[in-house]
Amino acid sequence: MSEVRNLNKKRVGDVSKDNRIFEIQIKDCITRITANQDGTLSITHEQAPPAA
Repeated sequence: MSEVRNLNKKRVGDVSKDNRIFEIQIKDCITRITANQDGTLSITHEQAPPAA
């Protein structure tokens, strides 16, 4: 994954090496946006594992 930053140089998410998955983490919620073969998007939300 490589970082994506906005115009203010703030990190907004990560994109996979093949550019098919974009991941956003805000607090303990991870949102993944995946590009499907048919051109649609799949969006999932999950809890981040607790930090040790």
